[in-house]
Amino acid sequence: MATALRRITPLTAFLTILLTTSACDTPSPAPPVKPSAQGTVATDAEPSDASATTSSASPEVVGPAPADLHDVDWANTPVSGEFCGVPGLVRFDTKGEARATSTVWGPVRIRSGTEVLYGDTDGDNRDEAVVYVGCDDNGRTQNTQIAAGYVVYGHAGKNLVVIGSITPRQKGGTYPTALAGAEFAPGRIIVHEKWYRANDPHCCPTGDATTVWTREGSGLIPGDPRITS
Repeated sequence: MATALRRITPLTAFLTILLTTSACDTPSPAPPVKPSAQGTVATDAEPSDASATTSSASPEVVGPAPADLHDVDWANTPVSGEFCGVPGLVRFDTKGEARATSTVWGPVRIRSGTEVLYGDTDGDNRDEAVVYVGCDDNGRTQNTQIAAGYVVYGHAGKNLVVIGSITPRQKGGTYPTALAGAEFAPGRIIVHEKWYRANDPHCCPTGDATTVWTREGSGLIPGDPRITS
């Protein structure tokens, strides 16, 4: 496939956590993986810090991968909890939710999104996949969301692996910055963010920014966010 920059349609529900678990219609879903028990997280990983740069030192193997990641059954595929400070892989229950303990926020609920973005960043003519996820404080406050992320998947041989987690980098206002879409280019992923100015209401962030995440080795490294409006 061409390696030129490709525009990917922005996520249409960037301000809320999507509540369904439907994934892309797939004629040949990937074989099921074997993570921890449904709705829980694995316990054999070292704790992570959600405030740190979110990248993977080495790919985390999720399970076997089809030749084309468009064929993955995303509703039944674990995600990395790194974006929310949760160690290991998270597997959702039938409602698309999982409860876990964050090293940053304590008890949290992680929810899956319904849209998956695809693009080739390493020039192997096979798309990587970006899956939207979010987490809240499990109902302890009025917060609908305390963190959001894109979990990036790719191939490592015949395996499906987590390349890294992408989180918003532009900070501002009282509410957390939202992810609003991504573009793929050789060696990088350009992420669009919506951030809150001081007087913005909860419904309507008015700030726009982009952050370029660069593929370095087997991980992702963020650049500085660039405010575009």
